[in-house]
Amino acid sequence: MLLILGCGYVGEHLALAMIRQGWKVAATCRSEIRAENLRRLGIEAHCTVHPEKLPFCLLEQTEAILDSIPPAKEDDGPAPEQVQWLPTLARRLRNLRWAGYLSSTSVYGDCQGAWVDEQHPCTPSHARGHARLLTEQAWLASGLPVEVFRLAGIYGPGRNLARRLMQGNYAVVRWQPPHYSNRIHVQDIVEALIAAINRPRPERIMNLSDDLPLPHDEYVLELAQAIRAPTPSVLSPSQAERMMSARQLDFFRDSKRICNQRLHQELLPHLRYPNFRYALKELSREAEGAFTGGSG
Repeated sequence: MLLILGCGYVGEHLALAMIRQGWKVAATCRSEIRAENLRRLGIEAHCTVHPEKLPFCLLEQTEAILDSIPPAKEDDGPAPEQVQWLPTLARRLRNLRWAGYLSSTSVYGDCQGAWVDEQHPCTPSHARGHARLLTEQAWLASGLPVEVFRLAGIYGPGRNLARRLMQGNYAVVRWQPPHYSNRIHVQDIVEALIAAINRPRPERIMNLSDDLPLPHDEYVLELAQAIRAPTPSVLSPSQAERMMSARQLDFFRDSKRICNQRLHQELLPHLRYPNFRYALKELSREAEGAFTGGSG
């Protein structure tokens, strides 16, 4: 059995792929409505924020576990949930052979556009990145056979910029020197996780990002042109300081180019979506759905 903690966008895609391969999948989530939606997909869903209190028989059957619980949204919130319940949960996972934690490349902080591999020092520049790093450390200290995956910006069906760009009034910041952003398609995340489950390597830390870091403004402007969306506004740094929230600025300030060499060497020699241009057909369909009022 695969147990997914905090089954959101990536977790749902992984669950469906694993079910197709014959796995039984259980998951936790925060709302009963979400749990019911997951059950309709064939997932044994439990509405709880205390995975250590899941039924003993479920935990005993768990061979693989994925933690995809995001940090609390409050910038000054309490310690990550995992720090509190992970020691108890670890003792109850008696037949576990693989664990994964979905972290974020935000743990590296602002690297001023440098190339960043898994050996790069982690100096998060905001609270959510710091919470991710604390959770990584908690999992790596748990004694479980865990791997940490540092994800770039996630996109895919139903989760991308296409609809927002079609709505207009989107703004990007043109920094000098350029500030780089990184991304990865959800299908490549799923395939990397399945490969890791099949070829486990405890304590491995791996970046999950595609092959093309780009200055964020260039990426957005190219995507808008490709899907025939209104041209986004381009702000100067001083304009952005006046017009954007602190959280938006946190995102735009961090600049790094994520190296995915380990991903290619150890799990996925070839990505299905080496860069966002390979997904333009599906992104254009979603943009058309937004424009016509359809479901995309």
